Amino acid sequence: MSEYFSRLAFAWPWAWLLLILPLVGRFVMAKERSLKEYVRVPFLPGLINELQLNSQPAHSGKLSTGLFWLVWALLVCALARPELLTPPQHIEKPMRNIMLILDVSGSMEKNDVAGGITRLQAVQESVKKFVAARKSDRIGLVIFANSAWPFAPVSEDKQALETRINQLAPGMAGQQTAIGDALGVTVKLLDSSGDNEASKLAILLTDGNDTASQLTPRLAAQLAASHHVQVHTIAFGDVNSSGDDKVDLGLLQDIAHTTGGRAWTAQNSGASLDAVWQEIDAITPVQVKSIGWSWRIPLFSWPLAAALVLLLAFNIYRALRERMA
Repeated sequence: MSEYFSRLAFAWPWAWLLLILPLVGRFVMAKERSLKEYVRVPFLPGLINELQLNSQPAHSGKLSTGLFWLVWALLVCALARPELLTPPQHIEKPMRNIMLILDVSGSMEKNDVAGGITRLQAVQESVKKFVAARKSDRIGLVIFANSAWPFAPVSEDKQALETRINQLAPGMAGQQTAIGDALGVTVKLLDSSGDNEASKLAILLTDGNDTASQLTPRLAAQLAASHHVQVHTIAFGDVNSSGDDKVDLGLLQDIAHTTGGRAWTAQNSGASLDAVWQEIDAITPVQVKSIGWSWRIPLFSWPLAAALVLLLAFNIYRALRERMA
């Protein structure tokens, strides 16, 4: 019971001041009426007292007075708008948006990863593990090759994101590599995610160097930094290769340094790639915001109904009493 009363509140508590209104009104009006009566007929109050014209049974007077104050208190209570607060509900709102930026150029089809799988297959498996571990983050996906494409919006739907990751295929967006364009698209998507309070993180994975961007990678990194997007980079593949297939380690390090992120190099093995994602997971603490609220259940109809029932019952009682008299 004490818990119930602790959750009881009034929307308009000042209405309780009206409880003393009948006393004030009775005092003021009685004073004015008494003065007017003496002015009109000086002997009228004495005559009323002598003839006992204003007398009534004591029991009936007490009952009427008690009923009046009870009904008035119930009406004032209804006017004060009593409300019952439900037990507080809490949810945790993710406060970090993560965008995965994955290279799907033709070189990701190379079958040089330990275990006889392609580079993209190794990336898919390790990325899905990372996504599964980040239960409290909103994660999206951008893919790039000849150009950059949003492939999954930033959301909490990890199952939908995993489905999109499984749909990745080497060369699906071309054969070249547009790192700068991918960063530019990522910044735009994170800015339009609709949550300005959430921190923004991008993780860029590639096995090559920039060969097709319209926006230079270093300029894109500066753009990301100005929009408070931290970028981690992962170089995956054969670091000893040459030509367009060579991983530009210096560029990836510059991007990470400009945006306040870190740069990793993963060898051609799923275990090495998993270790990188695990380290990123370890240095990226969960950010959530606890939001609580309570529903307000209006209760004013109960005292209002009680007042009406009492008035009805009293009128029925008085009518029956007069009929029996």
